[in-house]
Amino acid sequence: MEQNRVMELLGERDTWVLKTVVAQYIITGEPVGSRTVAKTSGLNLSPATIRNLMLDLEERGFLSQPHTSAGRVPTPKGLRYYVDRILPIQSLGRSVQQQIQEGFAPPAHEPQELFRQASRVLSLVSGHPALVLGPRPQGIRLKHIQFINLSGDGVLTVLVSQDNQVQNRFVRTKNRFSQEVLDRFSRYLNELCQNLTLGESRRRILAKMEEEKSLFDKMVSQALSLSRQALQKDEAEELYIEGTSHILDYPEFTGDVDKIRSIFRAFEEKHHLVTLLDQTMVAQGVQIIISPEEHFPEMQLSLVATSYGSQQTALGSLGVIGPMRMDYARLVPIVRYTAALVTDLLTKRQT
Repeated sequence: MEQNRVMELLGERDTWVLKTVVAQYIITGEPVGSRTVAKTSGLNLSPATIRNLMLDLEERGFLSQPHTSAGRVPTPKGLRYYVDRILPIQSLGRSVQQQIQEGFAPPAHEPQELFRQASRVLSLVSGHPALVLGPRPQGIRLKHIQFINLSGDGVLTVLVSQDNQVQNRFVRTKNRFSQEVLDRFSRYLNELCQNLTLGESRRRILAKMEEEKSLFDKMVSQALSLSRQALQKDEAEELYIEGTSHILDYPEFTGDVDKIRSIFRAFEEKHHLVTLLDQTMVAQGVQIIISPEEHFPEMQLSLVATSYGSQQTALGSLGVIGPMRMDYARLVPIVRYTAALVTDLLTKRQT
């Protein structure tokens, strides 16, 4: 997902002032004064001139003045402009690449453990909470489905993908089914959904349920109802989070108990994070989402994330989350390299 670009263009002096304010704010987390900008911007302008430029940027929404401080901090609009038009992406040093590689040694055999490895190493190297969203189930192509009778009112659904990944899902049912009946359900659904993705299978099942209303075929109706429940997996289960305690390291959150509580609640509930990571899968490259108010009102968080998988099919996504003043130039190559490594390990696993 790309947030709306700031269409307004800044002049050269304004750009240098904004760049300097953002760079200093990322380092200190404190409002930046005109004297600091005058000393570090390289513009050879007086503090008074710099002050007027900063005031103009404030009036245009790129900077703000918190409380009664004489300094300014970048707004989400200012950070968006910085990220889109100014950000100097750093190259990833060999030592950092090696540190990331060592985090996957030895590579996990199971995909779930691989995603846990990715979240751990990404948090360790970045110094921020890391998120890894497992492969989106709706895009997995189905090879085989099997229902297994459990004692009581439960049915185990075994889904096997074309690349031989196995997912087990427990479904609670109102009716009790014998294994013979469940085998009939399985045969019917394997014929109905052969070579379809889970998303396509679910849509076909829902359409078939509409058709079957007039056919009064109880077996078909029960099979479709059971499969619909099986394909509605809680996506939050596929989100791996590591390093949430890093939130306590940020000075801007220190002492703000309500904000910290809200952030940890978002980590626990997960659905907002899943939505954001899902959205990063539709765009190419590393995405930087700054202060998405519809998901994190008043939290002032940003997300740096990208997808992993082939160019044709994005399987999932991963990234880091933290305060708006994260060092984006450093984090972008870390996230990109980790995603490429996860893609490579998944590809090798399938061959």
